[in-house]
Amino acid sequence: MLEQPQEHAMRLEHTHPSGVEEWYCPTCGRRLLFQWPPNYKRVVLEVGDDYAVHNASKGGLRMGQAQIAEATGEAVEDDKRLESWEQWLEEVDFGDWQE
Repeated sequence: MLEQPQEHAMRLEHTHPSGVEEWYCPTCGRRLLFQWPPNYKRVVLEVGDDYAVHNASKGGLRMGQAQIAEATGEAVEDDKRLESWEQWLEEVDFGDWQE
């Protein structure tokens, strides 16, 4: 049986004048800088417990562990926003990358 990772709660420590936010985990010492869109960037200052699931919340928005699920073919085929990317992928020659 797989052991569930620990959950740690991140805290917003400081918002810099540039808008960059500094987040801290009091449980393991993880420290991150976040710059939000349109120029999204994440910088890890202190790794802390890299195996723990780190959650955070701000202004009613809660960030947690990513939920990953397989997309159904129907949903992808119906998404018109992907048409230009699909066309580009068909035209690009990646060479013999599978060897």
